[in-house]
Amino acid sequence: MGKFLGSKIIQEEMQDIFESQKDLYAVIMKFSSMDDKEKKEHMLKLMDLIDKQEVMWTRLSLSDDPEAKQMKEKIQLTSAAMGFNEVNMNTIFKNMRQTLENLSDKLHT
Repeated sequence: MGKFLGSKIIQEEMQDIFESQKDLYAVIMKFSSMDDKEKKEHMLKLMDLIDKQEVMWTRLSLSDDPEAKQMKEKIQLTSAAMGFNEVNMNTIFKNMRQTLENLSDKLHT
């Protein structure tokens, strides 16, 4: 394991991201039946996840570790496969956050 992925801090942050994703995905099918307060709470958790992912992206971007570079490349390839070709990941994070804020503002709470 490389220096980047071998870091206890990185491992803890990656585990936290994984757990957040797992928790959010576990209830996504119930989203349409949630009341506005529950939806808003769910969107706040999504924004928190985006924040964590953005921090991890920044760490990947600043690292010179080959594993970090490979992980960053995989994320970029996945983003491209989802239609985000030639888009800066920071722009994607910003746009996702803005979309969630706009949706949250439309809820009656």
